[in-house]
Amino acid sequence: MRLKVFFAGDGDCLLLTTGDGRHVLVDGGRTAAFRENARPHLSELAAADEPIDLLVVSHIDADHISGVISLLKEVAAWEVHDYQVGEGQNPTFPEPATPRPPTIRGLWHNSWRAQLGDLEGPISALAAQASEALSLATSEVEELTGAGQLALESVAGLAESITDGVTLLRLVDDETPVVRNAAFDSGLVLLRSPVHEEQVGSATLRVIGPGEHHLKKLREEWRAWIERQPAAVRNAAARGGGGRRGSGTGSETGHEVAGSTLPMSPPQAHDLVRDVARAAEAIASSAHADEAADPRALPAIIEKTRPTNVTTPNRASITLLVEEDGRTLLLTGDAAEEEILEGLTASGHLTDGDPFWCDVVKVQHHGSEHNLSRGFASRVLADQYVFCADGAHGNPNPSVVRTLLETRIEADPERPFTVWFNCSEERTIPQRRKAMRAALKEARRLESRHTEQVTVRVLADDEPFLEIEV
Repeated sequence: MRLKVFFAGDGDCLLLTTGDGRHVLVDGGRTAAFRENARPHLSELAAADEPIDLLVVSHIDADHISGVISLLKEVAAWEVHDYQVGEGQNPTFPEPATPRPPTIRGLWHNSWRAQLGDLEGPISALAAQASEALSLATSEVEELTGAGQLALESVAGLAESITDGVTLLRLVDDETPVVRNAAFDSGLVLLRSPVHEEQVGSATLRVIGPGEHHLKKLREEWRAWIERQPAAVRNAAARGGGGRRGSGTGSETGHEVAGSTLPMSPPQAHDLVRDVARAAEAIASSAHADEAADPRALPAIIEKTRPTNVTTPNRASITLLVEEDGRTLLLTGDAAEEEILEGLTASGHLTDGDPFWCDVVKVQHHGSEHNLSRGFASRVLADQYVFCADGAHGNPNPSVVRTLLETRIEADPERPFTVWFNCSEERTIPQRRKAMRAALKEARRLESRHTEQVTVRVLADDEPFLEIEV
């Protein structure tokens, strides 16, 4: 197997090619990065008449789904062209401006509505409200720090992701011949008993996450989260007020939900920003009352994570274990570590005793400190670790780098391994260079101390992808 890891901005875009030449595309990263780095290679596949056997959208976050939307828009445009030239008997119908994409034989994706059911409308409405408030209350937003700032950024980002998810479903179900979740009767790609296996050429894909009970738990957490919001926010969410300028949706086909379409006034925006931020800060203060973080101690070994700090779309990531000829590749999306460990246990690859040795691990959630601790790093050991991140949101976190590498060194002080980064300090935007520099510094510090065991590889700034032999 070969894994191409494209530069994808702050997201993921991975192309797996099996030993017998079949292709699986996992996520698409950001649109601009996808068009510059992944699309030329996919055009080569199309020219060689090599299809994408399976397209997997791990979850709806914009940093994973935006490039896929760009690809599917091209598929839709060429579908119209071929129809016009063929059945439409219009031979002069112009070709689309972009090269023909490869044929996509199938898609795996869990829609927002399928995950959340009756909570989809209220959450979409609340996310749309927060996004609008952020755009109007700029002075208040600039003054926010800590939990309040993170809460509003997270909800506003969710508004973008929900819109992208609706767009993707419309393209797939209404405008392209791509078949969605054909192998899953429930409509959701889930961890099952027995674990679902999909053969793609000579490789076997096992779905090891998300689990249905985790989705149920997440729905309960979302419902409780809505109840903690200020009354004005709850009331708007209860009305499904996501129709505000078309930001929210009440169905998977993109119809607006019921609610006021009047724009928010600046005073209303200021109040919403203040109230949501205060609610988040109160929760964070209670959760961390017994902690005294020392910034001078970083990067530090992460002993334990807080799964509740991992956002709902991330924890619902489709997680795959790929096997071919005894070689293994773990594709984690942005999943929390407990979900990944549970899936590996369900698939029989992880027991209470020995750790699971994997050939390649795509490190979950771009190396976020909320998704990986020593517990995961000691139970899932690899010969190659892959970080997909460009410094956004402080990822890859230097503490994750240290936790992962030092735990691996302790597990086997002689067996060599490689750590891959798909972005350099210079390639990312200026605001993210400090974070990227810190992660790479920590990786190189450990490489210099263990020169015979640790190898660090960083994607060259003029190259579109890393290519890793699995």
